[in-house]
Amino acid sequence: MINKLKAQLDLRPDLQKYLFIRGFLITTEDISDISSFPFYGNWNKEKVDNYYFMIHNLLNVYYYDINGITFFLIGHAYNPFTMEYEENIILKKIAEEHFNGTDSYYKAINELTGIFILGYVQGNNIQFLLDCSGMQYACYGIVENHTYIASHICLIEDICVLGKDPYVQKLINYRWYRFMMGNYLPGDLTPYPLMKRIIPNTIVGVHNNKITVKRFYPNEKLSMCTTQEECKKVIIQGAEIMKNNMLLIAKKWKHPAISLTGGIDSNTTFAAANGLYEKYSTFSYVSMFRESVDADAAKKISDAFGVKHLLYEIPDKNETIKDFDLYKLILNHNDGEIGPQKDNDVRKKIILMQNCQIDVEVKSWISETIRAYAYKYFGRKKMPKNLSPRNYTSLYKIFFFNRKLVWKTDFFFKQYIEKTNLKKQLFNYDESDFFVWEMMHGGKCGLNIGTMKFCFDITIPYNNRNLLNLLLQIPLNDRINDKLHMDMKKYLNQDLYDMNIRVVNLNETKFRKNLANIYFSINSSLPF
Repeated sequence: MINKLKAQLDLRPDLQKYLFIRGFLITTEDISDISSFPFYGNWNKEKVDNYYFMIHNLLNVYYYDINGITFFLIGHAYNPFTMEYEENIILKKIAEEHFNGTDSYYKAINELTGIFILGYVQGNNIQFLLDCSGMQYACYGIVENHTYIASHICLIEDICVLGKDPYVQKLINYRWYRFMMGNYLPGDLTPYPLMKRIIPNTIVGVHNNKITVKRFYPNEKLSMCTTQEECKKVIIQGAEIMKNNMLLIAKKWKHPAISLTGGIDSNTTFAAANGLYEKYSTFSYVSMFRESVDADAAKKISDAFGVKHLLYEIPDKNETIKDFDLYKLILNHNDGEIGPQKDNDVRKKIILMQNCQIDVEVKSWISETIRAYAYKYFGRKKMPKNLSPRNYTSLYKIFFFNRKLVWKTDFFFKQYIEKTNLKKQLFNYDESDFFVWEMMHGGKCGLNIGTMKFCFDITIPYNNRNLLNLLLQIPLNDRINDKLHMDMKKYLNQDLYDMNIRVVNLNETKFRKNLANIYFSINSSLPF
């Protein structure tokens, strides 16, 4: 695959910039040639102590030196609590808080919304963590005594030529692999045993060629709402944080656009922009028939508030798009080669990249964490309080007859639980919420965001640890039935709430939920 992609890209300078677009590589190896594959001269290189920072020219990086330590932030961040949106000022504050103790350091980080990797370098040592939900996908490892930290796993493979994990190869070739929430790997796995994915809510350190992983969140018991008055206060606080995020987005980018559907997540995002609608546009796309219902709802909402709405009709045949096959090779490589991109998704990305002239997409992902997505997907009112590795496997994928694959997947989830110290620091949080947060979002959505950056930059106003922590205080039933989001939308924009537009995901049928729940119960209880 690499040789085929390289051979074609070497002849196409016009498409070379899309390989690992908006990506980064931090390494102790001095890679002298960044003019050819896989960099093609589209990356900038800078040495920081004993590390080399290589950054795609469409991605921002910020540095701050203090007391012999260089702090860095790659990507973007903004703070809805202090209303600061300039990364150099944000990074300076975080660096200063580092010297006030780890609690102050993490507290400052938890206030941030954005998509980023953040950390510091001191000589041979480096420490780093991701944004709230790992929407900036990143992996790390040591190969032949060199440290590598990258936004795209195949970037490291292209440089080091790593051996693939036999388990991962069997998994992605398994006939049911693509079902249940798309292509991603269990735990902190990547396709290469020497490389691991950074798990959200953990901080990774490399000291004298030894890697450490430490969980920093949760760090205390969750304060649950017990009265309607307490819930109301939480709703208002959460809505105000969302409003602040939308205000900061409008300040950071000249042409932000909300990807809008008829669903509750993007509806609430749109409601949070109330009072700022002249600063925003919206867009939708139709790449399959069922998406037309969402697009119609999005236009109706946008028109009602005088917001410009653009609809992108995605061709239904690959042959209508020039260079489709080469674009697909690039996107699969950017995505880590862990399962092919669907053709309609590839067509969608190409059309948006070529036609959607915006600075940033305002995406409504991460909202599923506070909507109790695991409960919704499996149609359950209760989950086991203490999830076993087999429960994780049952939440992850459908496994029917390949029990060896089940056992091996159990093993990797057990490793993840132990390595990140999840059970000991879970307190009274719902463990299935952390599956959605750290596995589904950090594992799948982080990869998807990386490939969507092929089109334009992306930001996610829900992606704030303090916001998620606040809204997880709402009682479970109110999260499952979306009362939480409806109340937020009502507070943010009464007129939008009164329009009563709600397009439910067509996959959310009672029949599908019952089947998923039966599978979860049976697979979780089998002793083999």
